[in-house]
Amino acid sequence: MQVDDGSVTEHGDAGEMRCEMVLCIESGPAFELKWCPLPSNDLVKDTTEEHTPRKLGILGGTFEDGSLTFYAVPDPSTIQGVAERPPNQPLLVKLSNPLLRIEFPDTSCWCFDWANSEIVAVGCTNGSIAVYNVGKAFYGEPFAADKPLLPTHYFTAHQSAIRSVSWIRAPVISASGEATEDDPTVIASGGYDGVECITDIRDMHGNVINRTRDVVTAMEFSTYTGSAVTIDHENMIKAYSVSPSTLGRGHTVLEPNGPIWSLSASDYHPQLAIGPFLEHKIYQLDYSRSVGEYRMLENFLPQETQNRPAASRQNKSVPVGTGAWPPEVGIHRVAWNDGNGLARTPLLASATGSGLCRVDWLMGRWMRDQLPYTGIEGMRGEMGGVFEDDDESD
Repeated sequence: MQVDDGSVTEHGDAGEMRCEMVLCIESGPAFELKWCPLPSNDLVKDTTEEHTPRKLGILGGTFEDGSLTFYAVPDPSTIQGVAERPPNQPLLVKLSNPLLRIEFPDTSCWCFDWANSEIVAVGCTNGSIAVYNVGKAFYGEPFAADKPLLPTHYFTAHQSAIRSVSWIRAPVISASGEATEDDPTVIASGGYDGVECITDIRDMHGNVINRTRDVVTAMEFSTYTGSAVTIDHENMIKAYSVSPSTLGRGHTVLEPNGPIWSLSASDYHPQLAIGPFLEHKIYQLDYSRSVGEYRMLENFLPQETQNRPAASRQNKSVPVGTGAWPPEVGIHRVAWNDGNGLARTPLLASATGSGLCRVDWLMGRWMRDQLPYTGIEGMRGEMGGVFEDDDESD
């Protein structure tokens, strides 16, 4: 596992991505990696010993050996021998003792998702979902050999391997209709059987929202739309409502004209990142088989979203792309930065099949560069009176 540093320079210029640390593990290649969503790092004043490395955070992942493993990643600036290492060379750190390792005797862990800093859901290759409370293990509570950490829930949701799971991070409503402070209870999942379902772990009965003739490679919950965003047949992106009144009602978001490997929705803004494409294309990677060179294209203009079913009913031709892309140019993972607060949410990281990674700063803008409601105070409702309407029409 590789930890990169992309901080800006002292003069405020754009920084340069640099491999800061390489974490060596014995679990094999990682299928999925996710940081603990809530702060889990050590503060500077919490380090009692001078030579004790501070914890950068907790990183969980599913690996080739079939395990779900959590590691405490050290801060590279606090590791001994940093000053003696050669310039532009990363630190090599072997993580031999994980915080927690979860394994099953009859299946393997394929994907997982954090509900918060303590609750995780694990999708297994036998079609089952397991829910664990890992907070006790992180806080140092020992477990006896005869009393291992057991899942709080374990149930079958699919007929084949589960490829993606996502928690529906919405307030839990009690029987009296009041919002409680309980942990999330609803999980959206998709598997190799082409089934996309939503399950409430309080009754552990899956509600199928869609069946597709494809492998469900990505599932993401969008806080702004209140829906589970996933794929459909013919490389379509659809959002399915999770509201009880409109449960399972879906609408098409985008047709990227290519296979979708990854989805990422932010908790701070409504933008949806899609690999291999975004609705407003940020960049595109090309590969020449004849010369073995890569080319990265960027500065694309926004394009209008094509509604293929509506165009077919109106006998209009819609440009059709091709799915015959070289595997090296596929964008296998996209992720918004939701761990550093609202000011850092425009950061979008993406990784390609060739091993090239990129971080973009995607700052949005208001229409005609004018704030609605005359400013931030008007959005908050802190201004009285009538707002002035804009006379210009779009």
